[in-house]
Amino acid sequence: MASSPARASGPSHRAGAVPPALLRLLLVAALAGCAVEQRTFVDRGQGGAGATGASGGTGAAGGGGASSDGASTTGSGGGTCAGPSDCPAPAEPCQIPACVAGRCGAAPLPEGTEVAPTTGDCQRTLCNGRGAQVVVAADEPEDDGNPCTSDSCDGITPVHAPLPGPCPGGRCDDAGQCVPLQCAQDSECGASTECYRYTCDNGRCAEGPVPAGTLCNAQQDQCDGAGRCVDCVNSGGCGECCVCSTSGVCVPA
Repeated sequence: MASSPARASGPSHRAGAVPPALLRLLLVAALAGCAVEQRTFVDRGQGGAGATGASGGTGAAGGGGASSDGASTTGSGGGTCAGPSDCPAPAEPCQIPACVAGRCGAAPLPEGTEVAPTTGDCQRTLCNGRGAQVVVAADEPEDDGNPCTSDSCDGITPVHAPLPGPCPGGRCDDAGQCVPLQCAQDSECGASTECYRYTCDNGRCAEGPVPAGTLCNAQQDQCDGAGRCVDCVNSGGCGECCVCSTSGVCVPA
């Protein structure tokens, strides 16, 4: 009987199989030559691939992110609110803040409400009940502090008319001014003659000639209108016998 050939020592290798030592060497080489892929998380529901898409869609490629303050807007008639105190005051004085269904708006003040009240201007500014203002006349004249004027209203215009009478330390003149008293009687102003008189008028001294033709000198002569008593200025001062000449002398008729 022929003897069998002797077996080689060590593990046997199948045809085409990679030895374990070579497999480990290849794996180490592969790991050394390859980089790990870096992944960027993209929230597709918050604004696409934008850099800040998660906070409002403001990235370069973002377009669908939600607003950071939801649906809130500002300004009268637009902001969200829980009550009128959350809303800005309207520019119109006849309107007040209002909160309707969670949105800011404005409501009109009641008709007849006075805004910006002032005294002494003969007018009032009222609300018309629809959020606007109207101006109406009012009998509220301004007191100018002058005792020599009468304060009243002509429509919406204040009027201060002169008011004769006494005033502190004097009398009111025709211009509505308080002037100091100068006299209580005519004699305090000067010595009068038949043809020139001094008078005390409302505490003020006045003087001047009497009218021409006024009889003087026991009714024998006439005043010439310049303060002098002369023979005549018209025929009435010469009696029935005479007439007044052009030189102011009575001559027989």
